[in-house]
Order: sequence, then C-alpha cells, then structure tokens
Amino acid sequence: MNIAYYVSAHGYGHAARQQAVIQALTARGARVFVRSAAPAKFFMAAVHHHPVRYDIGMIQPGPMQVDPVATAQAYADLLDYQPILIQYELAFLHAEQIALIASDMPPVACEIATAAGLPCVVMTHFTWDWIYGYYVSRFPAFAPIVDVIAASYGKATLALQMQIPIPHPFTMFPHVEPIPGVAKSPTRTRDQIRADFAVPDGMRMAVLSMGGHEWGKTDVRALQRLQGWRFLVMPGAYAQVQGDDRFLLIPDEYPDFHNLIAASDVLIGKAGGSTVAEIIAHRTPMIYTVNADWRENDLLAATLDRYAHSLYLDKADFERGAWADHLDRFVAQSYTWPDVPMNGAEVAAERLMKMM
Repeated sequence: MNIAYYVSAHGYGHAARQQAVIQALTARGARVFVRSAAPAKFFMAAVHHHPVRYDIGMIQPGPMQVDPVATAQAYADLLDYQPILIQYELAFLHAEQIALIASDMPPVACEIATAAGLPCVVMTHFTWDWIYGYYVSRFPAFAPIVDVIAASYGKATLALQMQIPIPHPFTMFPHVEPIPGVAKSPTRTRDQIRADFAVPDGMRMAVLSMGGHEWGKTDVRALQRLQGWRFLVMPGAYAQVQGDDRFLLIPDEYPDFHNLIAASDVLIGKAGGSTVAEIIAHRTPMIYTVNADWRENDLLAATLDRYAHSLYLDKADFERGAWADHLDRFVAQSYTWPDVPMNGAEVAAERLMKMM
C-alpha cells in the first residue's frame, strides 16, 4: 500500500489538485510518499514529503511571462543529471517498499518506475512534451527534449486523463482512461471564511490570485473606487493598497486556498488548470487573463466558455486593472452552471488502489 507520488512544482496547481487525490488515498489506507519541490502545506496527509524538483515546468520571469530559452536550458541540465536522480530514487523505493508510482506529471517518474520494475500512473490534462512542442519551431533546442519526454511518458502503465480543463490528445501514452475533473471539497463554510477575514455581512468578497506565482505588476488600485466589496489579496497586491481596510491580506502560508475560492463571489486572476477546475467545482465566477505565449491558453478558454461564468481580459487590460470597470456588472449577471462531474480525486484514488 506504499505509493511514491511525483508532483510538478510548476506553480501550485499540480500540488493543489493532487492534494485531493492524496487525501483520498490515505483515507483508503495507502501510505503516500510525496516527491516534489512544491510547498509542504499541500501534502500534510502524506507520510513523507521530499522537497526536490523532478521537472522544470516553464521558467517564468513574471506571473504572466515565460522564458523558453531558460526553460530549454534548465531541462537539458535536468536530463544530464537524470541518471544520478534515478539511482537515488531506486534506493528510496527499495527502502520504503514502494508498490506503485504516481506522477503529475514529471516524466522522470516513468523512467524511475521502469528501472524499478514498478507500475506508473500519470494523472494530468496536459503533458510537458505537448507544451514544449509549441516552441520547437522558434526554439529548436526543445526538439530533442520533446522526444525524450514523449519516450518517457510512453513507458507509463496508465494515464488518467482529467477531463476538466479540456485535455489535449494523449497519443504519447500506451493506455489512457478518462477521469472527471479533480478539485478539493471545502473544509470551511462560506460564513466561516468570511468570519476568518472579518468580512462584514452584506459585503461581497473577491479573491485575487495568480495561481501560486507572485502577483507581479498588475495594478489593483482601481478597485479602491468600488463600494460594497472586500478584496482578499496576495502580498504583492496588498503592498499597493496597504492601509485601505477593504483589502485583506492572504498570508503566503495560508493552507487551503480552495476554501477561499469556494467562499468568494468572484475570483480575479490568471487562469491555470487547477484554478479552472476549482472555480467549476465550486461554481465561482472568474474574471481572468492568461500567460503570454502559453500553449494551454486555448483549452483553458474553451473550458471556461463551456462550463463557467467567466470574463476574459487581455494581458494589457488586466494589468492596468480594467476588471474594476466590469466587476459589479459581471457578478450581477444571471448564469446557470452546467452539471460537470468533479469527483476525479475519488475516481483516481480507487483506480490506484485497485492497481496495487
């Protein structure tokens, strides 16, 4: 019943959604050993958290920018080190009597599993070879990296393909099973969250988030002209409006961000895979923008258009705070949320337990 769980540290989305699966696994008696550079606050249900980076993701100089050149070099360096990393992991797998490897979605987990003779399950809605393939025509250094990653994924026993957000085709995996979207259930009520942050009765509450990245230079001061709101903001945004009691600081170490999403009247920020799943699960409207030059953008937008009450602003308008012009009107609009299965954490946990 021992599982080694490799989780990407690109942003917080991978860790946030796998937190739900890990809790479902431990509730079923599994012992989970997390291998990830993501913060330990996401993995409190795990037996052990080993804070090492197992993939690169995208190098981001800001919350809505990517650096393909630096990313390709960092991944090439990781591949040079990968044989040593695999040997280190084999010793760990033997010492802890690991029976199964799960990955969201470091490709090296598939190589580690192959070397150990263990089954490996990848859980995601997009893959790094697909993301990096978007840049090959402009940055040829990605070409060999894409080939290596696709070959690693090809060694997986099974891929569990999350259907929220809308995924790309998983042709790199030999076996694929669809699962519903993955999101955590709230552990505190709306009233409890409002009391935690001293939000007065009758006030609307908005949460501002960049999905685990720093807030960046996006201007929040335009919100100061709005009445009837309290805004829960990250430290970078709070520095712009400190002293205005309508803005409430979300501490960096706040453990259960999904509770804030579920309790808010609107989420304002950058769309990412886990964030999109959370707002659909909790039926929270979202005003959003996306990373510049990010392959996932079209699928995220399609998901939000089909399954959520959302409003898109381009990067320039978003960064100047134009969402303040839309906020009151947007939240007042009526919207009927479609029924979307979001019990993927339970489905994934059951599947992993059956494999063991």
